Amino acid sequence: MAEEFKFFSPEWCEAAIPVVNSHEATIQGFKDASTFSHRMAFTCAERGLVTHMEWKEGKVAEWSGPQYDESDLWLIIDAGLATWQAAASGASEGGKLLLAGKIKFKKGPMSAAIENAGAFNNFLSSWGMVPTDWDV
Repeated sequence: MAEEFKFFSPEWCEAAIPVVNSHEATIQGFKDASTFSHRMAFTCAERGLVTHMEWKEGKVAEWSGPQYDESDLWLIIDAGLATWQAAASGASEGGKLLLAGKIKFKKGPMSAAIENAGAFNNFLSSWGMVPTDWDV
């Protein structure tokens, strides 16, 4: 069995980059991947977990622990651990979890998720391909 990485740890983020970047459904889900270049944060506030990532033209260029000023972040997206796990496993789509209020945009335009719904849903489900230790 593959080594599991603690969810949202630096090792998990590093392992997730090639998974996301090779996930064709995520890439195809962007409204226009060539213009999707943003910095954002994904958090699990209930567990004190924060990651920052940078997208360049629809590909993840960097994903690690906090490194950007909040003013440099386009989106800050938060959810509880069970919600992230449900999205990663494919049990629930990210968009449905967002509409249900389980995933929250703490900063940034909700239109980002609407315009790129296919990418958002597939990006979150791609997390299920990363060997993950959810006991955080």
